[in-house]
Order: sequence, then structure tokens, then C-alpha cells
Amino acid sequence: MVTNNELIIGCVIGVPLLIAIGRLSTRVTWFHAKAEEKYTVAEFIRGRQ
Repeated sequence: MVTNNELIIGCVIGVPLLIAIGRLSTRVTWFHAKAEEKYTVAEFIRGRQ
């Protein structure tokens, strides 16, 4: 059985860790999206027409 102290310590460590992982994954996703932008907006619009 988990004691109250273990539960509190788990939350204190776990919540910031999950937030940090979420921010890191957002940065990685943004970096990949920027790396895959191969052409300008004007070229994109021309390609859509």
C-alpha cells in the first residue's frame, strides 16, 4: 500500500517531469516541422492552384 508521503513525493516529482517531457516533445515536433518546410508560401500557393 502506498503511504500519503510516498503519494505526495510522487506527485511533486512526477508532475514537473511530465510537464518537462511535454515541452520537450513539443519542441522536437516543432523542429521536425521546420526542417520539413522545403518551399516558401508563394510556392505552396502556386502548387495548390
